[in-house]
Amino acid sequence: MHDPGTNYVIRRDILEKVGQWDVKALAEDTEISFRIYRMGYRIGFQPLAVTWEQEPQTLDVWFHQRTRWVKGNIYVILKNGKLLFKKEGRPIRFDLLYYLAVYFMLMMSLILSDTVFVLSVAGIVHSNLQGFSNGLWLFAVVMFIVSTFLTITTERGELTFSNLCLIVLMYLVYSQMWLAVAAYGMVGYIREQVFHQQAKWYKTKRYQ
Repeated sequence: MHDPGTNYVIRRDILEKVGQWDVKALAEDTEISFRIYRMGYRIGFQPLAVTWEQEPQTLDVWFHQRTRWVKGNIYVILKNGKLLFKKEGRPIRFDLLYYLAVYFMLMMSLILSDTVFVLSVAGIVHSNLQGFSNGLWLFAVVMFIVSTFLTITTERGELTFSNLCLIVLMYLVYSQMWLAVAAYGMVGYIREQVFHQQAKWYKTKRYQ
């Protein structure tokens, strides 16, 4: 089963069968993938397929794009969350757990980690959690770097020292940037629900 998301081809008859697009879903690719899975279809992986994407070229564009992803995927999680422990939700159970881990557990872990780090540096608190040590923290960092590096090596020519350095930098910077995006997106989603505002689609800006 392929991970739900962009870059897949869908037959028109299947799209019509699942009820076409959910106009409230900002992450429409994820949302319609979930419905396809529930109908018994699978999205196959084609290793020979090549697709081209243009990544955001400014921090502002990146932030708004990722915010839309966060709000859209939270919508998908809440829409399908009731199926997590039901038989009819079995085809999407793994994906639901994955998104719950990314958008809730990971965010809470980052917040807790950052808070403990800042307070520890300030000398306000001292961690005495059993099993917690610098060695454990270092092991987590190494696992992140190794797993990410192994992932990109599936592409020819990506096994380079410069990419390894980028992954180390990504751990220190990108995860914190993602925390800001996730928190901002979640607050925005809650505000829209409380005040019954229509979610606005953000079209990623493209440059030549």
